Amino acid sequence: MKSKRRFVVFLVILMTVLVHPLKAQDLSNAKEVDPFTMNGSIGLNTSFYNASGGIPDRQAPLAFGLNAMATISAYGINMPFSFTWYNNNKAGFRHPFNQFGISPTYKWLTVHLGYRNMSFSEFTLNGFTFLGAGVEARPGKFRLGAVYGKFNQNSAYDLAMADSIPKLTRTGWATKLGYGTDDRFVDVSLLRIGDNPKNYVDSLAHYGQATPAQNLAIGLTSSFKITPKLFFNFDGSMSFFTNNRLLEESDSIANGKLRFASNFITVNNTSEYHKALKTGFSYRFTPTLVSGFEYRRVDPGFQSMGSYFFNNDLEMYTFNQTASFLQNKINTRGSIGFQRDNLNGMKAKSAKRTIGSLSGNYAINQAWAVDALYSNFSTNQKAIRSVTNDSLKISQVNHNLSLMPRFTKLSETSSQMVMLNLNWMKLNDKNKLTKDQSNTDTFMAMLMYNVGLLKSKLNISAGLNSTKMVNMNYNNQLRGGNLNLAKSLLQDKLSMSWNNAFMFNKINSENGTIFNTGINANYSFKSQQAVTININFINNSFGDSVIVPSFKEIRGDIGYVYSF
Repeated sequence: MKSKRRFVVFLVILMTVLVHPLKAQDLSNAKEVDPFTMNGSIGLNTSFYNASGGIPDRQAPLAFGLNAMATISAYGINMPFSFTWYNNNKAGFRHPFNQFGISPTYKWLTVHLGYRNMSFSEFTLNGFTFLGAGVEARPGKFRLGAVYGKFNQNSAYDLAMADSIPKLTRTGWATKLGYGTDDRFVDVSLLRIGDNPKNYVDSLAHYGQATPAQNLAIGLTSSFKITPKLFFNFDGSMSFFTNNRLLEESDSIANGKLRFASNFITVNNTSEYHKALKTGFSYRFTPTLVSGFEYRRVDPGFQSMGSYFFNNDLEMYTFNQTASFLQNKINTRGSIGFQRDNLNGMKAKSAKRTIGSLSGNYAINQAWAVDALYSNFSTNQKAIRSVTNDSLKISQVNHNLSLMPRFTKLSETSSQMVMLNLNWMKLNDKNKLTKDQSNTDTFMAMLMYNVGLLKSKLNISAGLNSTKMVNMNYNNQLRGGNLNLAKSLLQDKLSMSWNNAFMFNKINSENGTIFNTGINANYSFKSQQAVTININFINNSFGDSVIVPSFKEIRGDIGYVYSF
């Protein structure tokens, strides 16, 4: 009786703690699958830590914990659960966190329940996690979708939490109506989300609490394969946003667009609307020669409560080109773009950027190949109103050049690879007032060798690396190498690895060394049980430096896992 009660308690704990969101499950073959299955694992873990020198302890000297994972499957619907507990708060477990969601699919219908995310277009509903219900349907060529739920949970301000920000409960709905196929369709989406003013407190405004807002966004998304070689896409939206719905509605609305929005949300003196769009086309001259153009414009202030973040106040043109030569032995891709901000002329300064890149790959033969990349990012900012000096002027060019030749040799007994990675980055500041602090050159070189001995199940890798970063006030040089060994033993039941790295570090006139070594082992037995051991040691020696502290640090953990 006690064992049964413990099992019930264990299941309750699993269902009330951290739960991962579920993927859509296809119910079309429900009769062919087992009605109920359960699998997972239970693990015990203990860790130890010790540090000496010029750093504080970064974790507790001793910690232990329990973790469990289980996946329950009912008629093809997988429901994964997980539970983690540590005796040490620094390990990251403080409060249970529940996010459960399920998305079963039957033929052309998918239903979303619980914590889910859906996307109708980039500028309306775009992957924002909600708690509620949604549906997506594709009967024939129709493309239908709808969602209703809570997009933000009310939270009060906590004086004990430095990053605490009061939030209001945010609920709303979104819908999509479209027609077509995956490569030729038109979708119209509509979103309405708003904050509940019930818990709004004026006194918390200076702690970061925003006034209750409302949002209405309308989007049009389309993609067309105009000809077998010409492709076109478009995604545009108009977003109406009321920053404070507590104020009275306007008696007379002169703007026709705002009058339309007043049918869905509160429109008053804090209401505004903005547009966003992206469009482009690509033309495939041959299977290996494709040209494309993209245009993107997002008005200043554009936002949508169905998306997490937008780069607004942006207009950008981008030209893309891909090409292959010598029977696809040489593959190249290039792009150049032009970007500007201050679209409404309200900023004191305006910035323009030119973005270009060119990359290529040459497969010389089965053993030799080389990759190359060059990019050039330039920024030019100037004041709209005249100033007496160049303090507002920004004119910078970022160069990045990399070259990576490699050699690979495979045989029945071994595999070998040698790779050289060379990289140069340069920041060139053309403003005479700031160039001495900004101009920076960075050089990196890395030589790596890896050999795998198949019969002895031994893998050896070694490398040399060098990094140098220089500007007027800073000179940092890192030179060193690494040696790593990995081997399987006891008919692959035991796997072990030993990793080592040693670096000479020079910062301006101060010198130091960094040594890092670690041992990892995993032993599996009785097919369902495994023991893991990980030990890592760092020795950072920098003399009496005031820039970098000297310290020694050792950490490790031992774990046991039972799978069922």
